Amino acid sequence: MCNIVLEGTRGIVDMSKCPFEFASAEFLNFHLKDLSSMEEPIKTLRYEEEIIVELDEDKTEILTEYAGVIKQIEGLLLNREVYGLEQDENYTKRREALRKFYEFMFMNPLMAERVLREYKEPAAERAVFTKGQHTFRAWINGILKSFVDTRLFALTKEAGDLRAAFLSLLGLRSMGFVSSLLLEIPANAKPVDAPEARYDLRYGVSSQLYEIPGGEAYIYVQENKGINELPAELKAMMKGLIEAQMKESFPEEQFDILYQLKTREYRQHFMDEAIKNGVEITPHQALIMGREVANWIVGLGSPIENLALDSENITDIYIDSENSPLYIEHARFGICHTLYRYSRPLLERAFRNIVLSEKGRKFDDMNPVVDVVVKRHSMRTHLQRPPATFGPLVGALRIMQEAPFTYAQYLFFRSFNPFFAGYDDTMVSLGCSEAVLGLKGVGKTAFTAAKIIAIGTKKRIIPIQDIQEIPVGAFRKRGFHIGAAKVKAGIDEGPTYKPTGELDLVQMANALLRMGDAALVINEIRSRSAVQGVINLLNTQPGVFLLYNLHAESLKDVQDRLELVFGIPSASMFATDRYTFLKKLRFGRKGRVYRVLGYEYESDPANRQFVEVFKYRRGPDIENCNVEPKFIKNPEALLWDFDKVDMGKLQGHLDLQFIPPVLVRRSDESGIPPEQYILQAFLKGKMYYKAYKASMDTNDKLLRDIDFIVKLNTATNRMLADIEQENGSVDYKDAQAKLDLIFKEQYQAEIASRTA
Repeated sequence: MCNIVLEGTRGIVDMSKCPFEFASAEFLNFHLKDLSSMEEPIKTLRYEEEIIVELDEDKTEILTEYAGVIKQIEGLLLNREVYGLEQDENYTKRREALRKFYEFMFMNPLMAERVLREYKEPAAERAVFTKGQHTFRAWINGILKSFVDTRLFALTKEAGDLRAAFLSLLGLRSMGFVSSLLLEIPANAKPVDAPEARYDLRYGVSSQLYEIPGGEAYIYVQENKGINELPAELKAMMKGLIEAQMKESFPEEQFDILYQLKTREYRQHFMDEAIKNGVEITPHQALIMGREVANWIVGLGSPIENLALDSENITDIYIDSENSPLYIEHARFGICHTLYRYSRPLLERAFRNIVLSEKGRKFDDMNPVVDVVVKRHSMRTHLQRPPATFGPLVGALRIMQEAPFTYAQYLFFRSFNPFFAGYDDTMVSLGCSEAVLGLKGVGKTAFTAAKIIAIGTKKRIIPIQDIQEIPVGAFRKRGFHIGAAKVKAGIDEGPTYKPTGELDLVQMANALLRMGDAALVINEIRSRSAVQGVINLLNTQPGVFLLYNLHAESLKDVQDRLELVFGIPSASMFATDRYTFLKKLRFGRKGRVYRVLGYEYESDPANRQFVEVFKYRRGPDIENCNVEPKFIKNPEALLWDFDKVDMGKLQGHLDLQFIPPVLVRRSDESGIPPEQYILQAFLKGKMYYKAYKASMDTNDKLLRDIDFIVKLNTATNRMLADIEQENGSVDYKDAQAKLDLIFKEQYQAEIASRTA
């Protein structure tokens, strides 16, 4: 049960053994009774829930003082002299009044006070009963004085009810419209002193990051001024509708569009009700009220819905259990705590709405693990429940970018320098197979998707995924010949697997290649069979253009995993042309998180080795870090400012340490000198740098987004093809001049298209 266990003078309440929800009316009733029955002194209290809340001596005394008054009342209930003579007709009435007061002390101190303050009885008809009447009135006055002087009563009067008063002691507060709790911002928290730590989102929601002295993680706090500043009448109206709609059920076949429909329906409901009741309301207020109700009824709950608004900064939302605070992965500040937590009923509803977002999915005892995409948020969700857990509901929600990253955006985040951007573009355009590696959360999928832009619109592209993380639609509507193949998830392997109609990754890849030549992009290789299949595919079909990503931290890590885990000879690694490793980087314990290129290797089967071609050089801060190419000595390759790169001067003075082995092979196949491809890398680096620089100079982030980059890249590729000579060489001095004209034309066309 919820009994207090004493450790010296500290009382501990273990909520894992308590059948009541923390801070619920049932819990408070039991807790106050338990406190009033304790005979040993209690100086501090500790509540162990999904979080630990400790009350210091002063706050504990607020509760023990109140419990002391309860003990006194219990004594008075047994004292017959308090009520006068038993023959008095008001004797029973007096006992009932004091008993009623006692019962309300555990539920509603304000009502308890009213019971005694409003107690009245007519003057005694017989003189013998007069003394008893005066005695009871004196007791009432004394009890009231002691009772209203308690600090818990004063706190309840200020907060409005006993639960709110108790929560204020704990540093918690109610969500307002639903039965769940919020944490308060710690008193010693300080706003992060950085421009990117405070920003506004849609619907009046704003975000602020805080740091706590001595704490490791930041606290991410959202404020919804639109909701917080609503008049009391509108808040009451909204709460009533949420309570009513929680009892309703909705057609599953419409769930993918139900959120939008319900938001408008609730918006109209509030405007109609406001007119009917003579309450002032604006269309904007009705909209944010309608959205708030839809968040709870057919959405994922207001906290998660509002976190999803910050899709540019938040990459993941994690749920460890009901009543456990949500935490997030922030693109700039890493793991951050939040103040939000869901009760079990709210979490069950949110998970149900997630599962209904994708028709045909089940989440029950027979299907305790499920992956679902909530298209409305471009959110990939992974949910677990018993028997896959020990009881709690668990979820990891990844907010995917609707539009893929570009090399220009990577320059903005300083993930790598312009020369690497150009070299990577060139190698991808040549059809070099590649593995993108790194630990979880370094951006493997995003970087793999960015390479599709370099593949271009002239080649057939097929992403193979178990859940749609690569935004196929974003590419397709921009002219890319891109299909999509769905395979069964790696978690479906094992002795408990139930056969379905889905093909595994290897079967699907072979089937797709029989349909014709294509660039295969395999996202997230997790299982043993998938790794074996990819290696076999590369070794049995030389020259296949395959991009894939998997979790690994080094070449040795890949080698050990192939040999020791999957039983595959490490020599099979030579079938992959390039190995690119990404990593997370930060400066200091609480610095912002950067996702950068770590290093890159190219395979050299002839010499049975892997050659390092790029390596990240760390500096004291991100501005002084760089990606160093190992095969070229020209200082231009290390520049961040590519405006200083003169292609005419460079093409006659390339100073190469060696020629990367994959580039040697591609040059042999095409007959074009490798120096030409290296110069092309410089030119493409200039192209991406121009887009990045223009976006910074004009404060226009769209200039580094996919639409502008695709048009610019297409025009540049056409230009190179037009000026290519018979032997495949290009005059890069001429190419630089033409690139300047192309960029100017594309920029003017982009600006004109927005004002048309």
